[in-house]
Amino acid sequence: MTRLRQTIVFPAVLVGIMFFFACAGTQQRDAEIAREGEIHLQIGTNYLTKGQLEMAHFELNKAARMIPDNPEVHFALGTLHVLRMDLELAIQEFQRTLELDPHYADAYNNLAVSYLQTGQFDEAISAGERALEEVTYETPEKAMTIVGWAHYKKGDPARALDFLKRALETKPQHPDAENKMATIFLEQGNTARAKEILLDLVERIPRFSGARLNLGIVYFKERDVLAARKEFKAVMDLVDPKSEEGRLAQGYLDLIE
Repeated sequence: MTRLRQTIVFPAVLVGIMFFFACAGTQQRDAEIAREGEIHLQIGTNYLTKGQLEMAHFELNKAARMIPDNPEVHFALGTLHVLRMDLELAIQEFQRTLELDPHYADAYNNLAVSYLQTGQFDEAISAGERALEEVTYETPEKAMTIVGWAHYKKGDPARALDFLKRALETKPQHPDAENKMATIFLEQGNTARAKEILLDLVERIPRFSGARLNLGIVYFKERDVLAARKEFKAVMDLVDPKSEEGRLAQGYLDLIE
């Protein structure tokens, strides 16, 4: 009986040892794949920072295959798609980021940007306000600006100004909030207040095309043709002529000339 028991127990022990080493081997391979995925993520992020979008796309897709449950991968891919103006894909990637990390404040912020650019203003407001709920969010002025602009696009300039003022109270001289506030003042006919904001903004950031476009419109309204032409030509030097800003600046130039 003893010999029989040994013949039964010995193979079981052997199978257990083989299973242990098989599991250890699988874990080691998984760890190696994860490390390689992290490397591709870092390389892709570096390419993204440098504006080399095709190489970023190649590396980040590799990372996504190797570490598909890493929220940083999907956040980087979402940012890439925003830069490439593939906004529906960007929305999908930011949503995936938030599925993996529901407290990723910057993903809520960038999701709000994507919704805003696709005309989904209620969704932009919701995502922006969700970003503001996160205590770790380091740039709340950005979400406040997005939410404010979404309200403006919905036809509520008063509420928009409230959020833009909050943004500037949080971070004085936040350029995007300043320029958007000037845009609203222009629409309301308060060119003096808009001009005050824009002159300071252009002096601080001469290559801010949006601010220079608005300042050109201020001068155009004041019938200062020479100053208006200077600003519109500066815009044309800064942007793609086929862009929205480029077309608008050219349209004003055509009116002047």
